[in-house]
Amino acid sequence: MKEYTRNLLVGVFVISALACLAVLMIWFGETRMLFRGADWELKIGPVYGLRGIGEGTSVQLNGVEIGRIARVDLWNPERPDRGVIVTALIKRGYTIPRGSKAKLYGAAFGFGAGRVDILVIRDAMTGAEPTDGTAIIEGEAGSIMSELITDELRASINRMIDNIGNLAHEATPVARDLHDLLQERPMAQVDAQKAVANLATAVQRFDELVKNFNTVLGDEDVQGNVKQVAADLKEASGQVRALVELWSKETQRTSDNVNTGIDRVEERVDVALGRLLVVIDNLDQSTRELSVIMGAIADKRGSAGLFVHDPRLYEAGVLSLERLADVLGNLQRITGKIERDGYITIGQTTAIGTFTKDFPVGTSAPPPK
Repeated sequence: MKEYTRNLLVGVFVISALACLAVLMIWFGETRMLFRGADWELKIGPVYGLRGIGEGTSVQLNGVEIGRIARVDLWNPERPDRGVIVTALIKRGYTIPRGSKAKLYGAAFGFGAGRVDILVIRDAMTGAEPTDGTAIIEGEAGSIMSELITDELRASINRMIDNIGNLAHEATPVARDLHDLLQERPMAQVDAQKAVANLATAVQRFDELVKNFNTVLGDEDVQGNVKQVAADLKEASGQVRALVELWSKETQRTSDNVNTGIDRVEERVDVALGRLLVVIDNLDQSTRELSVIMGAIADKRGSAGLFVHDPRLYEAGVLSLERLADVLGNLQRITGKIERDGYITIGQTTAIGTFTKDFPVGTSAPPPK
């Protein structure tokens, strides 16, 4: 290859690389707006406390990039307290509804790039802002962190901090009492009642108890006694087991006998109930028959009915009762005389003479006659 051709190729490569570098610098350096003379201006202001917004910042409408910030100027250079006015270049073909507002977000924590969101109020969409450069909308500086940390979240954090403070305030006496409870104290002072026992002294006493327990168990005589006690307990447990088995068998046998007796009692009760039902049926039948008989008597039917309703029967009955009363009276007089005399005379008087004989009654002898 000739030197001329080689130099030409090197020159073309260098020029192409410089052109690519220029394009990348324009694209990534956000200076491409220099070539966008056909865009229209939108002014946003006044804005107070603006940070992190500068030339080239993206302007978005409902998440769609519609332009970029061209410059940021003071609203009134003589009155810096009046805020700033932000001029944005909006792409042709996009319009801003009337009544819209702008929210300007700076870079979070100083990293990345900020952005400008155009907020559209639906009820105020009665037209579009002019695109001749005279349009101006209200703007407000915002913070991504302030939107992430809402008022409700801040209130919750404040309540949590207050609760933690209250907990710490309430826990302070408890911590002091716990410190007193865990504070090490000499056992001599506790035994002399010069100090109050606490958990530390209880642990010390338990440690001494364990030491004494180890000392006692280390004695050979004690170990022998413990083994003997264990053997006795084993033997006693065997006897208890045998006793439990015997008791279980006797209980089962008693239960079987009781069940058998209950079965027999149930059988006898069933038989008795059957007989009782028969007696009740007979009694019911007799009652019905007696009711029929009494009805017949009440209706003057049959011999019994006529007999009961006959007035002569009543008179005969009264006469019989009077005669019975006379007989009883005579019998009472005779009995009284016999009781007074102590004997009874039996016999009769005939034409030949009187033939009587006295018979003693009771223990008294009759008088001679």
